[in-house]
Amino acid sequence: MPVRGLPFEDVVTELRAAELEWLGPDVEWFDAHTHIGHHDPDGFEADPEEIVEALDVAGQQRALLFAMHEPDGYREANDWVLRSCAESEGRLVPLGRIDPKAPDAMDEAHRLLAAGARGFKLHPRSDAFTLPHPVVDDVVALAAEHRLPVLFHAGRGIPDLGSSVVDLARAHPDARLILAHAGISDLGPIAPHARELPNILFDTSWWLISDMLTLFSTIPPGQILYASDLPYGGSRFPSLLMLRCARAVGLTPEQARAIAGAQTARVVDGSELLDLGPAPGDDVPLGRRVLAFERVIAYVSGAVQLAFRGGDPSEALALARLACATPPKAEHRQTLSEIDRYLEIAQQRVGEGFDPFACLYPAMVGMVLAGTADALRV
Repeated sequence: MPVRGLPFEDVVTELRAAELEWLGPDVEWFDAHTHIGHHDPDGFEADPEEIVEALDVAGQQRALLFAMHEPDGYREANDWVLRSCAESEGRLVPLGRIDPKAPDAMDEAHRLLAAGARGFKLHPRSDAFTLPHPVVDDVVALAAEHRLPVLFHAGRGIPDLGSSVVDLARAHPDARLILAHAGISDLGPIAPHARELPNILFDTSWWLISDMLTLFSTIPPGQILYASDLPYGGSRFPSLLMLRCARAVGLTPEQARAIAGAQTARVVDGSELLDLGPAPGDDVPLGRRVLAFERVIAYVSGAVQLAFRGGDPSEALALARLACATPPKAEHRQTLSEIDRYLEIAQQRVGEGFDPFACLYPAMVGMVLAGTADALRV
């Protein structure tokens, strides 16, 4: 079986081709966030072959790989990750997943490094621990000895993550601390500290355009790593979103190429990180405030949240399409018409009884266009 969202990403093809042309040829993509597993209570699952297939469909080369949530412990899952990476001919690079509450957590961390893991994954939410935590400090200290990364789930519902990560980054400057999902749990308060701490990095495995534009405008580009969150999505939409945001805030193709993969390669190799210059800044010109675009973003955000949880996004999609309705001579009529075309596809897929995932990608493409159109003057 392919990754669940893979068949529905085809709607990004045309827009993504234009962004890839801007980026230039021969980019070595390195996805910083993918998982395998079959026991996660959330119902998602993936095999390593499915991760590689998704990379191939997107024309991408490598990915960091780690275990999904395993309620019965991580030793066997970590071994599967290690084997899968060893058999992948360099396509997949292993991170070991550690539950700090496990009595053998540090023994497992040492074992994993000896077996070839290139860092660690910690998930405060699914593994039910809070920060600060003494074992987390020990894991980060061990990673620092080898100049390796520790990737933290940094989505919603995690208290004290930001302040704890800042403290860990200061205490262990040789550790590379990656906040997954654009660090949305603490992006606002942590951004000023991150600019002073180059060992705090953010991956782009997120979907909401407002969060992503905040990330790209307030965090130095050398501290942003492309990521997809496979199998929770495909690889084509997140690469489109990353490139569109990079262009919207004024990054160069060279900076975007490093985000796409070169910096992640240095992170896992323990090499010196690339200095790609400062963050564009809070006042980066992202275009004027266009209320029609804001309405589209708001309604699509609601539709995506509903669809991702198996709900009915029909009403929210209908409202998003109505937000695209404009007088014949309206300034943004052409862009809104293009957005409406994608929203119509999403609406049709819902009406035809497809997997709720089917409507996510055209809806999110419409949202990305709404969030970046005026900045890119398209």
